[in-house]
Amino acid sequence: MEMQRVRFPAAVEAPPTLEGELWLPETADAVPGVVIAHPHPQRGGSMQNNVVAALGEGLSTAGIAWLRFNFRGVGASEGRYSEGDDERLEVLGALAFLAEQPGIAADRIGLAGYSFGARVSLSVIGDTPRVLGLLCVAPPLREPLEPTSIACPYLVLVGDRDGNVSDGVDRYAACLPDPDRLQVVPGTDHFWWGFEPVLADAAQRFFAEALVSPPLTLTLSPEGRGDP
Repeated sequence: MEMQRVRFPAAVEAPPTLEGELWLPETADAVPGVVIAHPHPQRGGSMQNNVVAALGEGLSTAGIAWLRFNFRGVGASEGRYSEGDDERLEVLGALAFLAEQPGIAADRIGLAGYSFGARVSLSVIGDTPRVLGLLCVAPPLREPLEPTSIACPYLVLVGDRDGNVSDGVDRYAACLPDPDRLQVVPGTDHFWWGFEPVLADAAQRFFAEALVSPPLTLTLSPEGRGDP
């Protein structure tokens, strides 16, 4: 993979300029691409996060381009944290930027996010029909999502020791339009240290199906949860 350091605007008038890294397979063919959104900017989250890197590794293995970027106020990205409001527009800006790049198949774009980045990704997915697949790692789910809010194939991963499921996996799963899209990973908490290969494998398999050979079909485990 070839890495290019990039800068691009958010999808707002007079936007801040964001920094990112665009990773491209070494091929002359147009390839699918995925934007990855990082965890909470005020809790040490950045595009260099271990979960973000693991998802990117899986995409590289699948031959899929990927763009990771820093939200406003992180690293060299301009602006200040806005509690997720303007960050929504930054995800939309990243998706638009990625789709415009040479060598990217603009009709095969995906989105992934971790924690805060997953929550922001869930909030914009209904506004961006260009996205053909959504992978969320440990999103904070407190209220049920609208049944029509996710119009593309999606997969949600959470560890069984994650504080997000402290009220029970079934309650957490009930927040999703299709609870079978949830995969609970035994043994890990919210931070996924030591479980990065699980994330890489999930990203490789999910996006290879969603973007390279859609539509996506998930294999169900005996417990009824989706198996990535």
